[in-house]
Amino acid sequence: MSLSTNHPAPACNADYPIRQSEEHRVTRRQFAKFTCCSALAFGAVALSKDKLFPPPIAKEPMRVASQSELKVGGYKLFNYPTANQPCILIRLSETEFAAYSQSCTHLQCPVHYQHEAKKFYCPCHEGFFSADDGRVLAGPPPRPLPRYPVEIRGQEIWVLPAPAKTAQA
Repeated sequence: MSLSTNHPAPACNADYPIRQSEEHRVTRRQFAKFTCCSALAFGAVALSKDKLFPPPIAKEPMRVASQSELKVGGYKLFNYPTANQPCILIRLSETEFAAYSQSCTHLQCPVHYQHEAKKFYCPCHEGFFSADDGRVLAGPPPRPLPRYPVEIRGQEIWVLPAPAKTAQA
């Protein structure tokens, strides 16, 4: 009895003409689909991030410093409303104080106060904010720095919760 080495190909090879070694190969069409779907998913998450995970809102005022601790042009770092949210209290003049979030609105890098220029500087991507009102002066930040109201009680400086945003008609 002799064995023949010329066996006919199985019928499934005609229906599925892909070699086993090429089964896991990714086509351009599959790669483009994956890339587009991933970009859409990341975009949807980025747009809804604040709705899904709202930032903590301050509910209580906090004593930050006494007036004697800060000279004009000085600043004090503190965390508010939670221990993970850095803020900065600055003394603009003898009677004027301002408190802002210390996290840049671009990529959350810490901003540094420059008293001579009356602005905040973000070294990560060259962003600048006004120390007077927190508005963006230059660079990529999309929004102004969040500002907290400041109140003087005797000789103490208190930071208050930001007022609730009112619904616009």
